[in-house]
Amino acid sequence: MEIIYLKKEENYKEYLRLLQDDNYTDVILDEESGGVSAVHKQHKFAKQKGVNGMSQGDYERVVVEVMRKNGYRIVLGAEVNIPGSKSFDGFLDDVPMEIKTIEGLGVWSVCTKLCQAERQKAQIIVLFFPKEELYSLFRIREGVRLFLSGMNDDRQMHLARIMIVVQDRMVADLNKKATPIEGWSF
Repeated sequence: MEIIYLKKEENYKEYLRLLQDDNYTDVILDEESGGVSAVHKQHKFAKQKGVNGMSQGDYERVVVEVMRKNGYRIVLGAEVNIPGSKSFDGFLDDVPMEIKTIEGLGVWSVCTKLCQAERQKAQIIVLFFPKEELYSLFRIREGVRLFLSGMNDDRQMHLARIMIVVQDRMVADLNKKATPIEGWSF
């Protein structure tokens, strides 16, 4: 219980700091969970429509709300990049994080999103499934397997955590184990 209390206290301090920072909008504290969310003024919410008619930016907003309600501190950062590159979306509890929406049914859709997040140097990827029928733990396992089989031995892997949000709820939090042999916690 003390860990939860300390996290809530830390989140509250960050909430107060973000409220005072003119670079952030939509600074919200969830009183029940202690979660906090904020959006940098230079964060760009994509306008193109997804599979269920919502904009890609609205997908990000749903993920932000779900993570905040689950007690996390999620801060979407500025998206000012070098032309031709894309940085990660922001931070989840101070760790570089990227939100990726899965709209396809194949394992390659999961693998592709993992590869993109890895290139963006995200340590956490939040996979968002806007429709229940798009979510499959089997597809995620296979996508991770394909992703890992394509990794070069000489390249350090940044990705250490996969969080899964389906529609409006958190369904899984998968962590990379200490060694490659141990794999991931499925």
